[in-house]
Amino acid sequence: MAHVFIVNEQTFKTHLEYQFAGTGASDVSTDFIFDPSIQIHSQNEKRSVGMIADLSRIRQGDKILFFVTKIAKFYGIFEAASDFFFDPNDDNNYLYDQLGKKLTYRIRIKPCQVYRQGLAEYDALDSLKGIKFPDEICWSLIYRKLGGNRGCTTITDQEYQILSRKLADHNRLIQSTGYTYDKDRQEIVGIANAPEYTKDKIDIRAQLEENLGRKYIQGKAFEHYLQYLTVLTLKGPSYQSILPSSTPITWIGNEVMCSVGERRIDVLCIQEERDQVDISVIELKDEGVTCGIMPQIDFYVRWVSEYISPFYLRQHKNITIHPIIISDGIASAGAVRKNRLREIENQIAAHVCSLSSLPGNISIERTRIIHFQFVNGKVVI
Repeated sequence: MAHVFIVNEQTFKTHLEYQFAGTGASDVSTDFIFDPSIQIHSQNEKRSVGMIADLSRIRQGDKILFFVTKIAKFYGIFEAASDFFFDPNDDNNYLYDQLGKKLTYRIRIKPCQVYRQGLAEYDALDSLKGIKFPDEICWSLIYRKLGGNRGCTTITDQEYQILSRKLADHNRLIQSTGYTYDKDRQEIVGIANAPEYTKDKIDIRAQLEENLGRKYIQGKAFEHYLQYLTVLTLKGPSYQSILPSSTPITWIGNEVMCSVGERRIDVLCIQEERDQVDISVIELKDEGVTCGIMPQIDFYVRWVSEYISPFYLRQHKNITIHPIIISDGIASAGAVRKNRLREIENQIAAHVCSLSSLPGNISIERTRIIHFQFVNGKVVI
C-alpha cells in the first residue's frame, strides 16, 4: 500500500533531513482536540479530523512518495516507520522555522529505494506511453488534482507499481545514512550527518474517542469521526467486526475519489490472496439510513468493477464486492421510528446491485448493514 504526500521544496527538504512526513492546516487551531469547551467552525473540525483519518490509515511498512509542488515532480521511495502521531498547532510546533508552516499530523519514515531524480507530473499522470488499459491511468492522483485539499493521498497498488516503475527508469538509487534536497539540481542527495528528530510523539486516540462519544450524546454530526474510527478498526485485530472475510487486509483507503464530479467513497478496503480478492465499499452514516442510499451504493460498486477490478482480473483472480453500510442502530430509535427503520433496512439488505456485462468472476454481495453502538461512553463498531 502506498501514499503520496503533497509538499513544497522547503518542506520536502526538512522531511528528508529529519525523516518524517506530515500534513496540517496552519490556520486551524488544534486545541479543540483536548478542550471540548473550545468552539471551532464545524468545517474546520471536519477538515482536521479528515487529515487525522488520512494519516491513521497508514501502516508501518507502507510505501511513501512525495509530490513537490511548483516543480511538479514525484520523489521516493520511503517507508512508513511509525503510526500517526500529533504535534500541536502552536508556537512550539516542531521544526516550524525550517518548514515555514505548521504540520500537526505526522508519521516517521525511513528509506526504502531512494531515487536521486524526480518523476515529472506529465510522465506520471498525462503520458499514455506504456498504458494498455484505461484503468492503468493514475486516476487517484488525477482526481486529487481536480478536487485538491488532500495533503496525503492513498494510491492503489496498481498505481504504485506503475509510478515506482517509472520512477526507477533512467534513475539512480542513493545509498546513504541521511538525505536532503538540492533545490538547484532538483535532486535528492545523500548526507553523512543527518539531524535527529528529537521531539516526543503525542498519541491523541483517547481524546478523539472522547470527542466522538460526546458528539454522539449531544446529537451532533460526527461522520468525520466515524470515518477515523472505521479506519482505526480496520487497521486493528477486530477488523472482522466490519468485514465478512478473515483474509488479511492489503489496502485501506478513505475519502476515495471516484469521479470527476468529486464523489468519494467513505472507506474502501481490499483483501487479497492468491486466487481471491474481496473489495468492501463502506458507506458511513451518523444516523439511520434511508432507501435513497441505494443508488449511491450502486454507483460506487459500478466504479469499483470498472476501475479497480480489472487489475485483479488480469491476474485471473475471482473478485467479490461487498457493499457495507455502517450506521446508527435500531436500538437507539424510538418505537415508531424503530419499526420504520427496520423496514428500510430490510429493503436495503434485499437489494443487489446488478451491472450489465459483468465478468463471470466478479460477484456482488447483498448490502450489509452494521450498527455502531455506544458502550461505556464510547462509540464502537
